[in-house]
Amino acid sequence: MSGIQVFKSIVLSIVAAVAIPSILSQVTATEIELNAVVLGVTFVIVLAATLVASLGTAAGAAQGGRPAPRMAAQSDADDDESSEDDSREQGTVKWFNVSKGFGFITRSNGDDVFVHFRNIRGRGHRSLTEGQQVRFNVHQSDKGLQAEDVSVVRG
Repeated sequence: MSGIQVFKSIVLSIVAAVAIPSILSQVTATEIELNAVVLGVTFVIVLAATLVASLGTAAGAAQGGRPAPRMAAQSDADDDESSEDDSREQGTVKWFNVSKGFGFITRSNGDDVFVHFRNIRGRGHRSLTEGQQVRFNVHQSDKGLQAEDVSVVRG
């Protein structure tokens, strides 16, 4: 568990320590006094629950379950890189409008191919930079040639 995750758990526990007794007071129509004992006990319970839950996630990832965040970030980097035995075409990014999420790639034969950000490998923010070397497959769509399975050539 990283320091940021621990910090988030502590902040969440502080907020919950104040919110939970207040909500319970309103729901049950019972007066719960917000003193140091109530706040402390609630804080410790919520903190323990968040820490145990995060440890369970990391353990599940180690046993082949959902990958831990660090592992997911590593697989993102792997998705962006192309392998040497890749059978896809290679080309150069002609231009890419980051705010609109599309651009064009120039094929080795000189033809331009449309590329949309959804067809770039990876998760999260995906974009290309003018002049980058990329690998891709070409698909004929209703509107013309479109690049699919696009990844940046490294090195």
